[in-house]
Amino acid sequence: MRVKSIVRYELKYLITWQQRDALIADLQQQMQPDSHGDATGNYTITSLYYDTATYDAYWEKIEGEKQRRKVRVRTYGEQTVQPHTLCYLEIKQRQDKTLTKKRVLLPYSDAVALDTLDSLAQRPDLSESDRATISEVSYLYHVRALQPACVVRYNRLALNGGTEYPDLRVTFDTELRGRIHDLTLLSTGHADDIYFLPPDICILEIKANHSVPYWLAQLANKHHCTMRRISKYCTALEACGALLARQKIIQT
Repeated sequence: MRVKSIVRYELKYLITWQQRDALIADLQQQMQPDSHGDATGNYTITSLYYDTATYDAYWEKIEGEKQRRKVRVRTYGEQTVQPHTLCYLEIKQRQDKTLTKKRVLLPYSDAVALDTLDSLAQRPDLSESDRATISEVSYLYHVRALQPACVVRYNRLALNGGTEYPDLRVTFDTELRGRIHDLTLLSTGHADDIYFLPPDICILEIKANHSVPYWLAQLANKHHCTMRRISKYCTALEACGALLARQKIIQT
């Protein structure tokens, strides 16, 4: 098990496939494919998001809360998830424009058993930072009564800055799909997922610890990339009709 905690800045853009291909061609002069993917840096991401029964995390984003946290369980690749499959239990925290991501690598069956995390955090083989992250998820689970809310799945092409720009990362997310039923990553029923963005639209994300290199800002401008504040989780909820379900909860 390991924990990864990164404080970063993140810029997001909605672009077309044509813009994506042209930008990738230029970026390949300066960046290299993510080694976690295939030869070109491609891989699949599937995430199970947790929220309250009335989708408080969604509304905190929509209403522009400066400090907010989301809990999710994430897997990488096209593997069929089993209870023993290793995955990441994560907290994604935003404080104004800064992002912090804390993650613990756990078997899927442990990661989704949020009601037993208190006992898991007492295990002597875990590091102090492991226990702190698990305890924070447990606290959010109990205080906010978290429950599975949405599954989000997409394909990612990731490029890294290499030795010259070790903190720089550029990702292109496509085939963005989600569902608010069958809320488990053990499911193989991805055909029922709903596209929450048109298939010809891509989410571009630029991530850096400090600042974006001038040459990259120039490339974004060259390819007419306009920044857009977008949450995959929130957009998936809207497309899947989750907010209609929320209205029914409020009215009953």
